[in-house]
Amino acid sequence: MVITSRENKIFKTAMLLKTSRGRSEKEMFIVEGIRSVRDAIGKNARLFCVIERDGVKTDIEYTCPVYTFAPKLFDNIAETVTPQGVMAIVHIEKSSLSDIVAKQKNCVIMCEALQDPGNIGTVIRTAHAAMAAGVVLTKGCCDLYNPKIVRSTMTGMMSLPVVQNITAVETIEFFRKNGYKAVAGALTENASDLYDTSLEGKYLIIIGNEGNGVTEETISLCDKIVRIPMEDDAESLNAAIAGAVMMYEHYRQNIKNL
Repeated sequence: MVITSRENKIFKTAMLLKTSRGRSEKEMFIVEGIRSVRDAIGKNARLFCVIERDGVKTDIEYTCPVYTFAPKLFDNIAETVTPQGVMAIVHIEKSSLSDIVAKQKNCVIMCEALQDPGNIGTVIRTAHAAMAAGVVLTKGCCDLYNPKIVRSTMTGMMSLPVVQNITAVETIEFFRKNGYKAVAGALTENASDLYDTSLEGKYLIIIGNEGNGVTEETISLCDKIVRIPMEDDAESLNAAIAGAVMMYEHYRQNIKNL
């Protein structure tokens, strides 16, 4: 049966999930695209349902309800310019700081008030690739389940714990109690060259806001402040790129212990 009515319950739920408030209320979010839906299933995400655009069929095997929507309704829900014709509504699985520590890895990433969803998605995707234990999004960061973040992580957010809506101070204190040192990237006078700084062992790597960088309060709590070498007339690096450079320098220095 093809669903054509905007009064349909599943359609209304999906439209609600296009907003941060709706996602918080329903504790669900949307994964869009054939590859992303297939990856979500492969990572054992709890799917509420799958929605297919009328006329589109995939070879994916589903164990949840599947609904076929008329093209116009499907396109109302879709966030991409050229939808692939399949999306899944996925239950949110909340993680905690303890879940990150339980991974027993020596690198954790903290994003302080990052606003750009693309940056957050890239950080999460890179953290997964660089074998980090998890990512913390402090209060003031963009909503983790923003469609742009979900797309840009390439389901990396389902591969490692991501915790949001916690303060920087709480995060630093928690990981310090669990044997981690805190290091932030910042262009301060006392910052040392990243490549001259030892990052061996357990570190919480802190990435600051796109416009303002890491806050002074957070810097005061850090064990080390580093700067990434760059051309004198270069203003700064993109936050996600800077984070990636720091993650992989930590990876390089600790590769023998991985």
